[in-house]
Amino acid sequence: MKVLGSAAKTAYYYKKIHGFSPNWKLQYKLKCKSTEYELTNWIHNYQIKRYKPIVIVAKEQLSGIGQNSRIWVSPKGGIWLSAAYPIFSSKFSSEIFSLSVAIKLCEMLKMESIKVDLKWPNDIYFGSKKLIGFLPRVITRGKEIIYVRIGLGMNLLNKTPSEGIALYEILNTKNICEYYWTAKILKTIHESVECNDRKQYIIENANNYLTKKYLPRGYDSEDWKIKKVDNNGNLKIYNEFHEKTLTRF
Repeated sequence: MKVLGSAAKTAYYYKKIHGFSPNWKLQYKLKCKSTEYELTNWIHNYQIKRYKPIVIVAKEQLSGIGQNSRIWVSPKGGIWLSAAYPIFSSKFSSEIFSLSVAIKLCEMLKMESIKVDLKWPNDIYFGSKKLIGFLPRVITRGKEIIYVRIGLGMNLLNKTPSEGIALYEILNTKNICEYYWTAKILKTIHESVECNDRKQYIIENANNYLTKKYLPRGYDSEDWKIKKVDNNGNLKIYNEFHEKTLTRF
């Protein structure tokens, strides 16, 4: 892993938990408008190379972007990053990529004895509160997927809005290493790409982690219920009269 500046600590933990592969290239920003904006600029000046994913991590974002362009509150103390992972394949299943990221994040936390749920399609909840949110994108050229992008925010040691929760509140300690958790997230992104050809595994585990308490925005729990994630990664919901399929994109 090539180390740039303060990325050395994350590189140390990544090597410790996962070894050098893949060869991540890291940049850290003390403060920026948005890691998504920074990543786009980086990609414009950097040729995406096979087996060499890149990531920008910010200590603080001033204008973080969440689902449907909503503002993502990103103060100091959290993990705010945007990554680009090279694919170069026409066989990559883009429709289940969001789910593969989600289940690998759930597994990452389960290994630390933290029980979380997937709020479809791209939020990780602890109880009724949001711990992690992420936005996946797939970049194509013709039929070939060139790379995937993941913008991710994790509440770690930061103050959160009322609908969120930080890891220190869950663990009841502020003795938390942000570099260790950043390294674990990079490992998780790698694993989510590697398991893309295991569709049944991804769908089964998405349903195992799926919370049926919280519907996507725009749907009232008094009117609709969650049934399951289907084989295409879509969410099946129903009411007394109808069944409906919600797509990720």
